[in-house]
Amino acid sequence: MIWLLRPYFPLFAGVGISSIGDFMYLIAINILVYEMSGSASLVAMLWILGPLAGFIIKSWSGGIVDRRRKKQTMIVMDIIRGSLMLLLPFLPNILLMYLLIFAVHTCSAFFGPASMAYIAKLVPDEKRRTFNGIYQAVTTGGIVIGPAMAGILLIIVSPETIIYINAVTFFVSAFFLMQLPNIEEQSSSSRTKALWKTWNEDFRIVWTTAIREKEFVRFFITFRIALSIGMALDALEWIYSDEVLGLSETQYSYLVSAAGAGYVIGSILASRISESIENRTLVKVGLLFSTLGYMGFAHSPGYWVALSSFLLLGIGQAAGNAGMLTLFQRMIPHDRIGRFSSLWASIQSLLIILLTLAFGVWGDIDIYSAVPVPTWGLLLVSLAVWQFSSLVRENPNRGDQHSSATTNT
Repeated sequence: MIWLLRPYFPLFAGVGISSIGDFMYLIAINILVYEMSGSASLVAMLWILGPLAGFIIKSWSGGIVDRRRKKQTMIVMDIIRGSLMLLLPFLPNILLMYLLIFAVHTCSAFFGPASMAYIAKLVPDEKRRTFNGIYQAVTTGGIVIGPAMAGILLIIVSPETIIYINAVTFFVSAFFLMQLPNIEEQSSSSRTKALWKTWNEDFRIVWTTAIREKEFVRFFITFRIALSIGMALDALEWIYSDEVLGLSETQYSYLVSAAGAGYVIGSILASRISESIENRTLVKVGLLFSTLGYMGFAHSPGYWVALSSFLLLGIGQAAGNAGMLTLFQRMIPHDRIGRFSSLWASIQSLLIILLTLAFGVWGDIDIYSAVPVPTWGLLLVSLAVWQFSSLVRENPNRGDQHSSATTNT
């Protein structure tokens, strides 16, 4: 069935290449900031920039995305992000670097909802589970290749060179996205409305959808809370690996690569079993595996257990995300996906900011407990996801049906 996805090659190629650059950059910028500051809090601040941009932008960006051509939005955002990355190495201090990185994340706050809505329109329902699995394998394949390449390149080149490489990957991604078909017309509705009126209208639409699909939304939000705890813990991974586990920079890059390998395995697995397991089951099992991976890393006695834990973490996250993405595309009307995903992502961003700040301060006080203790909280949330999953009733093509109903009324 995978051969049926050949028309989507430009999308796979664009996001795959960009993902490699992103994870090369992620390794370089974390090490660079820690070497410049020696502070766990400042490294945690680096991880907060993305959620901060999401909190400020995503509450209203989805409404703009739903009213614009998604393909065009993705291309423009990639070009802007590449241009900003080219400027990053020329900045003289951490403050200016953070401001520019914040601008890059602002562009990502538009790119994410645009790509999700575009895919929902581009890919028919019967192909989505397979598509989402392959799409995640391609995007998360960057976690395998990117950190490994960064670990090698950091021996012979500066972090600035890796940042330049990341900039180039954005331009390459934009080129491939240009090859995708135009599948929609620009909406003229609400184009002249004031921002507040548009936001208020979008909020009411999202709230109505949430009430109608309350069982799914409760399941979705709890899953997102679990992801938020994991993302906040990610900010301490390098410091915990260095100070507690005693790992080198190269060993840490291999941990991230192991997680990437797990992502690829989990994504392919999700696409292969698309017809034999429910999405809600894939979500809860994947999340449990991911949680066990975090706990294994947090209580690891050394490198090899940490490496195995990252592999398990990656498999679980990929499978869970693939299941949730497919379920989301089925349950939410396609003409509301941008608004719905953006508004909830804004709320999640605020939660990530608070958790990352708390874990960062905790890490400065006692790094030995700042990672292991929160993993037990993550386990409790994962168990809640299991409980709520039993209330979700999957209905294929519900997103298409709601969109059609909206169009007809």
